[in-house]
Amino acid sequence: MGRKYVVVQFYDDNHVGVADGLVRKVSCPKRKNVKHLVIHRDKLEVERLDDKAIRSFIERHSSEEEERKEVLQDHGQG
Repeated sequence: MGRKYVVVQFYDDNHVGVADGLVRKVSCPKRKNVKHLVIHRDKLEVERLDDKAIRSFIERHSSEEEERKEVLQDHGQG
């Protein structure tokens, strides 16, 4: 709970494989039910999907989320 992942594999309509590039590598994704995930619209578009690209993507988007939260709180909307 609270971890950020990138979907790297689709098993069926209800299950996907996710990786974070640290604990869960691309070579061994974690199987998750899509009902238990929060879906974001951001896409990782790279020529070669590897653990380093996933880590970088998650770090970049995590900092953007924190910045958005701070802006909302500063303006009394959070």
